[in-house]
Amino acid sequence: MIKNLSHISLLSNSLNKVKNFYVKKLGLKIVHEFRNENNELYGYFLSSNKNTFLEFFKSKKKINFNNRNNHFKHICFEVSNIKNFNKKKFKNKFNIKRGKTDQILQFFTKDFEGNTVEFHERDKLSKF
Repeated sequence: MIKNLSHISLLSNSLNKVKNFYVKKLGLKIVHEFRNENNELYGYFLSSNKNTFLEFFKSKKKINFNNRNNHFKHICFEVSNIKNFNKKKFKNKFNIKRGKTDQILQFFTKDFEGNTVEFHERDKLSKF
């Protein structure tokens, strides 16, 4: 039911530095910009090809990168049928919603160590 690892979500102090390194230097493509209701940019969804992505959000707090855990946001798996996956694996425990800006079907849970894990499914209403 899990198709692949979809993305890793990280926090950053600077979206400009994210863009300069991952897009300009490494050649990843921006497939979605996260913007709030005031059209202010707060994140990027970057494609590294073959349905594998990096997701970056601008941190509201200054990140201390000496603490390696404070910039990790979540890990995401793409599934083929999110409703069926939720039913079989979690007994419909989670409310499936669409992402605010990308419209991807998704729900979140925690693993055994408290790490956030997202499951999502792209459909015809998803923006990418």
